[in-house]
Amino acid sequence: MSNQIKEQARDLLGKIVSSVHGLVDDITALEVNTMVVEQITGAKFNAWQAYEEIYSIKDKDYFHVKGIPNPDKLPEPEKTQAYELQKLYKSLFSQLEKEYFYILLEKSTDTTNPDPRIIRYQERLKYEVENDPNILPEDPVYIKLARPILPAPTPVADEEDNQKNLQQRWKEIEQLLNNGKFIRTLRKMSELKAALDGGHINSLDIDIIYAQTVMQLDGDIISRYHKKLFQLPEVDRDLILKIHNEGIVAGEKQWRGTLEFLIGIIQNIAKLSQQ
Repeated sequence: MSNQIKEQARDLLGKIVSSVHGLVDDITALEVNTMVVEQITGAKFNAWQAYEEIYSIKDKDYFHVKGIPNPDKLPEPEKTQAYELQKLYKSLFSQLEKEYFYILLEKSTDTTNPDPRIIRYQERLKYEVENDPNILPEDPVYIKLARPILPAPTPVADEEDNQKNLQQRWKEIEQLLNNGKFIRTLRKMSELKAALDGGHINSLDIDIIYAQTVMQLDGDIISRYHKKLFQLPEVDRDLILKIHNEGIVAGEKQWRGTLEFLIGIIQNIAKLSQQ
């Protein structure tokens, strides 16, 4: 085999290894969740739309517009249930923002002049730890710290924006949506939000993940079952467990097939480059 073909094979191997690096991060474990919802959307994942929907959770009128009950207007125990439902929605935004914070940390190289968003996020975490559970939403200090560090997807400029700032913000969002780690987190948060939206959001009913199984490459298998699963009628419980187990078998088959396919490609190219 000519040196040119060997070099091309090595170059192709390097590109494949680089391109599947992020994919391998995402398939080193199989996770199967089983829950019962009122409705299922058939919409395909759209990164920009998902980003807008998760970001909108921070809008002050979000829960009112969605018809999610206001905890302050409810008696116990409904008040606690409403707080828990809102907390689940807010956690979706928080996890996405945390992923963005880690991206900023990775990109930050100037230790003498760190990104102000990093500083504000760290100060917010410190404030929440020191003041929990007595945080006052109207506290001016907290209002300032609580401003999202995620770039806003709104197409309309606010008072602090000009056209140049808007274009820079949209460009940053486009870069985020091309970041493997961020897009995986966004997809996960979008799926969880779809599950929440699929329930009776205006009646405090929270969809429950009845069964969860995680299988890892090192052979560890972790199964979790919600205690409410065993409070269901026997017929319902057995059906959920049957569906969950079938999902595990199908998921494992596809998971291992994908791994074997990737390994086979890399092995064949590696052999080609060594001939």
